Amino acid sequence: MTIIGIDLGTTNSAVAYLKNGKPEILVNKMGGRTTPSVFQINQNGEMVIGQEAKDAYPTLVTQTVMEVKRLMGTDEKVTVKGKEYPPEEISAYILKYLKTSAEEILGEPVTEAVITVPAYFSDSQRKATKIAGEIAGLKVDRIINEPTAAAIAFGFENMEKDQHILVYDLGGGTFDVSVVEMFDGVIEVKASAGNNHLGGMDFDNAVVAWIEKRFQEKNAYNIYVNADETDKLRRNAILKEAAEKAKKLLSSQMSTRIDIPFLGIYNNLPISVDFELTRSEFENLIRDMANSTLHEVDKALQDAGLTERDIREVLLIGGSTRIPLIQELVERKFGKTPRKDINPDEAVALGAAVQGGIKSGEIDSKSGLMVIDLCPYTLGMEVVKNIGGQIVPGYFDPIIPRNSTIPISETKMYYTASDHQEAVDIKVYQGESHLVSGNILLSDDITLDGIPPKPAGEEKIEVTFTYDINGTLQVRAKVLSTGKVVEDIIRSQKGVLSDEQVAAAKEKVHQDWDKSELYQEVKNVIYRAEKMRNDASPSDKQKIEELLSELKRELAANNTNGVKRVEEELTDLLIELV
Repeated sequence: MTIIGIDLGTTNSAVAYLKNGKPEILVNKMGGRTTPSVFQINQNGEMVIGQEAKDAYPTLVTQTVMEVKRLMGTDEKVTVKGKEYPPEEISAYILKYLKTSAEEILGEPVTEAVITVPAYFSDSQRKATKIAGEIAGLKVDRIINEPTAAAIAFGFENMEKDQHILVYDLGGGTFDVSVVEMFDGVIEVKASAGNNHLGGMDFDNAVVAWIEKRFQEKNAYNIYVNADETDKLRRNAILKEAAEKAKKLLSSQMSTRIDIPFLGIYNNLPISVDFELTRSEFENLIRDMANSTLHEVDKALQDAGLTERDIREVLLIGGSTRIPLIQELVERKFGKTPRKDINPDEAVALGAAVQGGIKSGEIDSKSGLMVIDLCPYTLGMEVVKNIGGQIVPGYFDPIIPRNSTIPISETKMYYTASDHQEAVDIKVYQGESHLVSGNILLSDDITLDGIPPKPAGEEKIEVTFTYDINGTLQVRAKVLSTGKVVEDIIRSQKGVLSDEQVAAAKEKVHQDWDKSELYQEVKNVIYRAEKMRNDASPSDKQKIEELLSELKRELAANNTNGVKRVEEELTDLLIELV
């Protein structure tokens, strides 16, 4: 059974598998090698995923969800046509599309996947991604970091070389950098850093802001003048589309025109845009953001104990690395030209497919390929300190330091803080601040009771953190004097669905998908019927409308037999009327 590799991106996603021992991209149902990560409910109430949804975004702006990856691991909901969806469910629809596309090409069911995430994704974001896969009908035993996957794709073809490489991964919505050592068939991640809110979409937004400012200066009124909330969203969607197009063109030419003939009406005149944007102007718009990535590069190098001179190869991953300014900054920093023989849009999915092959046994363990990853952030718990005789809470005590090789298990000893203390609340955090207020709360619902009531400091509490290869954290606490133990797999405070919610979402996605597949089978006959209805006689028009209504009822009920029966009746009627 094939285990596919999925790069679930902010703006685009990709799928790969092993073919004759080599990773290969699987095209989607439209023949594309990547799929826009876009979810939409169209005017007919049908679900649309990918390029078709992206193309229709400006006209269906309130019915479209883009960039949902940035909401993963939060408790935010997105509303589409009056219905609320958790981010995991939207991601599940995208994964379902990728899954079924793969099944059509492979000609067999796909039930398992390795899914990639940004190296700096939090515990809750990783869990949310795994849950999205489960909702989509995929077993997801492995979650791996995107730059690690890219390093695997590179290392798979370059295993004979012992070297340090740096993976610079700038995608649509996130930035990661990893320092990787390759030796004797081993791919070991030495350090990672990144920013989960920096990517190509932020460059697009900078261009949109530039257009808005130029328009205001030229016309003395706002580009969103006279627009209600929906129309503001529509105009902004058109601007984003134009900004993205301009950004891409400026990677191969020195200037481009941003020409939007119609956005709306003001003072009986059309609101339009016609500006020239040069590459130099674009680079000035994004320079601060681009430079900020080099700070993360420095952090990763420092954590790895290396300098630029120690790096043999630099891999540019993610579509945003096609921007000349990005390439120039990286080349200047390392004094060498980054590798150009790796497709930045596909490397992550290809590496995930290799990892899937290792797991399934398609890649023989005797080949020597071994991947050693790390935990990119510090994990610890809240403790109190005695300051001037006062017990002061809110301090963070690290247990697993950032960039620790995984899997890892670390144990620390703690003591009761007050006299006659009989219980302790263990609050788990992720981050680098010495105060918990500056870190991310992962859990505050672990309580260890049954502590013998003795003077402060006499009872010892042993706390163990175990972090596995998928980024799952398990916490265990033990009262040494009694042996009383409490342990829990951390379910983060926000953004992680309960088992019941996951089961309900899985059933809902399955039903919605079946309805969508049924609709795809009959949409052509619906289109023909609606077109012929306009020119039909009153009696024939009534027959068409009755059958159309019945067909839509059967679709809503997800009744396959009923849909096929009415489709045949409607087709026969249309043939008679020709």
